[in-house]
Amino acid sequence: MENSSKRTTNRWLIIFGTILIQVSAGSFYAWSIFNNGFMLKSGGVVQTVGGVKKIVGGLPAGSVSFTFTLGMLCLSLATLAGIPLAKKYGIKIIALCASVIYGLAILGLMMIGKGSSIWMLWLFGGVLLGAMNGVLYLTTLTNAIKWFPEKKGLISGISVASYGLGSFIFKYIDMAIAGGNGAITAENIDRVLLWWGILALILAGIGSFFLKDAPDNMAVPSSSDNANEVDKTNFKTSEMLHTSQAYLMFFCLTTAVMFMGLLGAAVTNMAAAGTQAPSEVSVWGGTSAAATFVAIVALANTIGRFIMGWLSDITGRKTVFLITFTIQLLALIALLLTKPGAMSMAMMYVVVIAMAFCFGGNITVFPTFVSDYFGLKNTSRNYSMIYQGFGIGAIIVGFLMASGNPLNPQRVVLSNGAVLTQNFNLTYWVLLIMVIISLVIFAFIKKPVKK
Repeated sequence: MENSSKRTTNRWLIIFGTILIQVSAGSFYAWSIFNNGFMLKSGGVVQTVGGVKKIVGGLPAGSVSFTFTLGMLCLSLATLAGIPLAKKYGIKIIALCASVIYGLAILGLMMIGKGSSIWMLWLFGGVLLGAMNGVLYLTTLTNAIKWFPEKKGLISGISVASYGLGSFIFKYIDMAIAGGNGAITAENIDRVLLWWGILALILAGIGSFFLKDAPDNMAVPSSSDNANEVDKTNFKTSEMLHTSQAYLMFFCLTTAVMFMGLLGAAVTNMAAAGTQAPSEVSVWGGTSAAATFVAIVALANTIGRFIMGWLSDITGRKTVFLITFTIQLLALIALLLTKPGAMSMAMMYVVVIAMAFCFGGNITVFPTFVSDYFGLKNTSRNYSMIYQGFGIGAIIVGFLMASGNPLNPQRVVLSNGAVLTQNFNLTYWVLLIMVIISLVIFAFIKKPVKK
């Protein structure tokens, strides 16, 4: 039956539809270039205070940035419902419904204005946008992997790379629609949101019509396959949760995702804090140079997803993780050893590109890592459980960066006098410890034995 499904279905058309949806969903990662725009539209104005340019009034920067973090939590939680719903009603129907809500959530952000509550921004930009993003992302990713059991790393790489590519493409689309130098302002943000919502809805909607549910047991072509061998390698979710490996993977995924907190909505502020003079730190994120920086980071993220996914089929998943986590460890050390404002932009590019490349690789290889250890048959539900580390990691890094209070982030004064509402130094140190622990886990973890 499974081989018959392969013969009668053009699997690459399913991948084409998956790519369109992933590009649409990945556009959410362009969120960082909207931060200043939402602050200005909600009543903020650029003023020079004590020789330092800053946005005064409007929604606070830390709370606006936390929208992306909240979105990541809702993204992971939504997968717990999205996977069983796709199994019950079919992936095509669920993807189409999620596409419509996703597009409408973006359009809903146009209602943000002077006097708007942060809760409205969190509802549309965090809860709805994040949840539908999660449904679109994970249901189509795991379905694509199941269609190609003999090329899991490659297919995961293509799919997740498309997700990263969405951020890269939409940053330039958003900048072009904004006009001028590409900065998002109070005057052009509604126009940018309108076209983002329309394009995202069209892409995901069209992609949904190419999808088809993969059979539950697509076996890897092999003369030695037999029913008993497949059964011994396929863990039910309840069985997986009784293994220590599941929780070790959860911790490592949580660690990997915390880098997203630096590379997502906060990446421009991180770069500004490390390279700019104190007077430019708070406003650099709204410049065209910052938008270009974000686009390059997104491209590195995308390339890492494709290359490391492909490489994992050759070297094995653990080898890839040992490489990527070691590189990220070195990047964190470089950030901790450099004084605020003293790092050259070239060095910041090297550090952040390395982190983004490795983050992309990690997030691509994890679903295939889970299927290697717990089998392909139940990989959608199994990975949706491990994937909750995605939301936990996003929340942890969000609270760390807001010094524990996203509603009212504490002001952080750097050694050069620059003032931020994001605590990068604390985040670097916590991540450093977690990366070291993860490297130890990857060095010693072994496949579980089904009893």
